[in-house]
Amino acid sequence: MTFLFCALLAAALLPPIVEGTVSEPGGAGAAFAQVTLAQGDHVQVVRTGRDGSFRFRAFEGTGLLTVKLPQGWSAAAVTREVGPALRGDLIRADFVATARRVLRGRLLVAGAPLPEVRLSAGSASGSTDARGLFVLEGLPAGVVDVRVDAPPLAGRVEMPAGPADVARDVSLSVPDFGSLRVSRVPQDGFERPISDWLASKRLGRPEIGRMERLAALVGLDPAFRLAMVAPSREAARGAQAAAVLERYLTGPALVPPERVLFAVAEFTRPGHLELLLTRLEGPR
Repeated sequence: MTFLFCALLAAALLPPIVEGTVSEPGGAGAAFAQVTLAQGDHVQVVRTGRDGSFRFRAFEGTGLLTVKLPQGWSAAAVTREVGPALRGDLIRADFVATARRVLRGRLLVAGAPLPEVRLSAGSASGSTDARGLFVLEGLPAGVVDVRVDAPPLAGRVEMPAGPADVARDVSLSVPDFGSLRVSRVPQDGFERPISDWLASKRLGRPEIGRMERLAALVGLDPAFRLAMVAPSREAARGAQAAAVLERYLTGPALVPPERVLFAVAEFTRPGHLELLLTRLEGPR
């Protein structure tokens, strides 16, 4: 009892402690941020550690915490009231901050740029220009999936923990048709020269009719998918043509984007992009 009483008495005699972190939720801390604790005439200033943590031996009463973030960081709130603090108290005060991460480079398919497509990574989104160049801002830390809306492709890039402006090309992986868990439905497909898509050549009525028939069929069964298939050796040009075709399918033809696939195969005629009706298979 005497030891417990002494421990409680010692804790009560200690000054209040105010501590916390300036960091991303579950992520990197804002190192070397300036944190100020103002309590009346008492003003203390510390710098956060490498993990974004700070700690004050405070005075009794209320106070105001203010954070000055280092370059490359932002926060919705940089002030916070604390207290009233009493001797022996431990007061926690965390600040949520966001590191500015920018990724800039080229979007590549089989080593060739993929121009004029929409892409996203985390909550960031943007478009490539005519040379396949892009800039994405607001990326999370760690391994990030970079996804293209049309054609549906993805690649990966690793972003650093803190603020960064990274210049790096992103290569997209194009699946082989045989690796997709789909089987061909016995319906006539539709093919068109890749060069016609890239030149924005006007579609003829028979071509429109065949495409719209496939677009109507894909809505008859939740397991149906439209597969855009390019020759294996023409993945880059095939992806560019598929971007044009998918915009037509998901626009005028009203096909949901999640019902459209893109792949390469040896069976596709050289120089052509083929549109096939397929069905999802069960787990292999």
